[in-house]
Amino acid sequence: MNTGRPPTADLREHYRQLLSTHLWLDVAMCWAVVVPDSGHALSLNQLAVRLSGDAPHQLHEPALPDALGLPCETDNPVFVDRCGSAVILVEGDHLGSMPVVLRRLSQGARVYSAWWNVNSHNRLSFAAGGEIVLAIDAFGPGRPEDHAGIGQWPELRAMTDFFADFEERDEDYDWQAAMLAVIDQTTGARLTSEWLQQPHPYITVRMPCAAR
Repeated sequence: MNTGRPPTADLREHYRQLLSTHLWLDVAMCWAVVVPDSGHALSLNQLAVRLSGDAPHQLHEPALPDALGLPCETDNPVFVDRCGSAVILVEGDHLGSMPVVLRRLSQGARVYSAWWNVNSHNRLSFAAGGEIVLAIDAFGPGRPEDHAGIGQWPELRAMTDFFADFEERDEDYDWQAAMLAVIDQTTGARLTSEWLQQPHPYITVRMPCAAR
């Protein structure tokens, strides 16, 4: 039965509440989920190399991710955790949304990334096999047929209201929550208040060298 609710309705409400509880997430954040084709999670060292490329990087002991809303101009911290064989990356900058980084992360893997900043600049990305499949502005995504790779992300294609015109969207539509919800639905990884309040290992990467 079609209830008229988007397939990610419950997840969207979860992320709407998360964003309203942790207001600093609205300043700037990037959440990326790496799903390896082999079914074996990448190690911290492997992730560090893929994130940084030839740029300097360093691994750190677990710490609280309480400064994600404060992008760093030099050594960008990226917090890391595992969800089954997938790996989640959370940061207060946009490293995990850069095409060159997504290509490195997606070697032998699928990578889903949601990024935005305080000016509503944003990107919902999907990379696989070292190639960018999709890169969409969630604030004004256009039509599904505008995106050649949409067929490779069926969960996103099913979100018809994601591609609706502003006038057609519900007044409570939250494009940031929608971005996080579709990644959650696709990968099974979930970002929660509990996660944000617990220490996690992290990698610092020299910016902007990593984007070269």
